[in-house]
Amino acid sequence: MALIPERWDGPNQWYFVTIITKHRYPVFADAAACESMKQAFHEAHHFYRFRMAALVILPDHWHGLIRPDDNAVIEDVVGAVKRNTLKRLGIQRSFWLPRFLDHRIRDERDFENHVQYIRGNPVKHEVAETPEAYPWLFFHAHPFETR
Repeated sequence: MALIPERWDGPNQWYFVTIITKHRYPVFADAAACESMKQAFHEAHHFYRFRMAALVILPDHWHGLIRPDDNAVIEDVVGAVKRNTLKRLGIQRSFWLPRFLDHRIRDERDFENHVQYIRGNPVKHEVAETPEAYPWLFFHAHPFETR
């Protein structure tokens, strides 16, 4: 097995994350499951404060641009969302892959590139003809504002 480097967590860092279902099973192919995922984010936010700049929920994975607040790390946020989604769907056994992919955002250009990647994902995966037509694509109008 390859040696995976330790994640470098730091304050006020944005992360692009990708979370995939096992065997790419389309758990989120229906609106009710997507709504459960959306609510799972709200529930996770009660325990681990974070900012969400962009999110897309696709049938077998999701991408997000997330910045954990000082009291949390990206692993906490992602873990809470995964657990809350399972709980909301009433599923005992996890359908998530045990690991997730993350990329620490380096600068504004990197941030914007990942926003555009998220925006284009519904079209890329042929679940919508345009990003605006996809109901499970979310953007925060002012992701850098403080609460």
